[in-house]
Amino acid sequence: MKVIGRIVAVLFGVSLLGAMGFAVYLALQYIVALFAGLDPQVANVTGIACVVALTAAWVIARGIRTAIRQSKAMALREEKTATYQLFVDFWENLLRQRRVRTDPLPAELSEKLQLLDRLLALYGGAAVIKAHTALRGLARDKGAQHSDVRARFGEALVAIRKDLGADTPRNTAHELERLLLPALDAGGGTAETKDARIRTVLAPNS
Repeated sequence: MKVIGRIVAVLFGVSLLGAMGFAVYLALQYIVALFAGLDPQVANVTGIACVVALTAAWVIARGIRTAIRQSKAMALREEKTATYQLFVDFWENLLRQRRVRTDPLPAELSEKLQLLDRLLALYGGAAVIKAHTALRGLARDKGAQHSDVRARFGEALVAIRKDLGADTPRNTAHELERLLLPALDAGGGTAETKDARIRTVLAPNS
């Protein structure tokens, strides 16, 4: 039965191609006959006009397809950027908290984590998804305050910058980690101290 079905499918395909070819042949014959009945000058002008019209239609169609692709790429980039902003927000909040490893996540962070997992599954790059999974494993096994978790967070920030096409020099993971988690470098600190350190990091070199 499978062999018969394949034969029928092949015959149908060949017949369809033959019909399309015959239709193209008839259309060409009609066009040739139409131009043959016209004055030579009129035929030349008409032919040139047809070529120009077809070329313009092709250019317009190509431009529309390019614009659609760019629009889709921009929309995807916006979704990816929003996902990575949520990634940074979640892990920054979690790493700033003083929690025992066995303590459950607060409801707000738990909801953010569920949303982040879904968004990363849809829009996240492979390296960022891998970094997120590693962070979750480390936070579960060693606690969110462990130094390995902070180091992996910096590596995740590097992966995010690379996926977004941002300039990412080598060995910048530690600097990115300290930029977002400066208070933990000194074992805590006041809000004023934290703000002063952030301004120091962001200030241009004199």
